Amino acid sequence: MRFKQVFDTHEGHLKSFCNHGVQLEGWLKGEFLSFLDQQKAGGVIASFDREEKVSRDKRKKVDFKIGLITDTGTKYAWIELKHWLIGYQGGVRYDASFYFSDPTSVGISQDAKKLTNVPDEGRYILILSTANPGEDKWQKGVAKFNEKFAPINIETLIQPKGFPAYYCIGLVKVSELVR
Repeated sequence: MRFKQVFDTHEGHLKSFCNHGVQLEGWLKGEFLSFLDQQKAGGVIASFDREEKVSRDKRKKVDFKIGLITDTGTKYAWIELKHWLIGYQGGVRYDASFYFSDPTSVGISQDAKKLTNVPDEGRYILILSTANPGEDKWQKGVAKFNEKFAPINIETLIQPKGFPAYYCIGLVKVSELVR
């Protein structure tokens, strides 16, 4: 939720992205990188690396690996970033259900599958959504993902409620169900 404070100061940017129908994942990565620098300097996190190679397939990379400070030592979170546009793009309406169920790189299924190649201590996808998709559509999208892409499973840790209409940050944890 500390990252939410960054976006609360960017209302104009986020509304503009939505109004013009664009997804700017590079911009999101830049904001996240700056945020992580601040968190590390403040002693909130131990470390972070970007474009970290996954353990099972060295050709694939995860956007960020973050060393989290805990009472029992450093724990790692592997994070993929996504920027979704909720609304119209090129005359087509996109919603959370579409992104959760899309098997291409537009959705999150490929990111989730990539994360299954890293240690299971913390696999996450951080989604910036412009605009807020709403709680109901978000939950339906999560359920659709879990049905369509099993045994990969996602669980929502941060939900759209509590965010303004022009954006939300969703955090989903990625795991694999044992069959």
